[in-house]
Amino acid sequence: MIAYLKGEFTFKSPAMVYVEANGVGYEVQVSLHTYSSIRNLDRGTLHTHLLVREDAHILYGFFDRAEKE
Repeated sequence: MIAYLKGEFTFKSPAMVYVEANGVGYEVQVSLHTYSSIRNLDRGTLHTHLLVREDAHILYGFFDRAEKE
């Protein structure tokens, strides 16, 4: 499980963010609440949840722990 990602936001859209952490770029699905909280930040931390399905692995990111839970 990936608990959180901390790094540089290299791309941001209302539905998706790229986070570069230690040279690896992660594609993270985000809510509008999270996007509005990070849209003016260059770096930060996203609390994550990894959903593993038969046809996809989807990483969701949240600005704070309360939203994740």
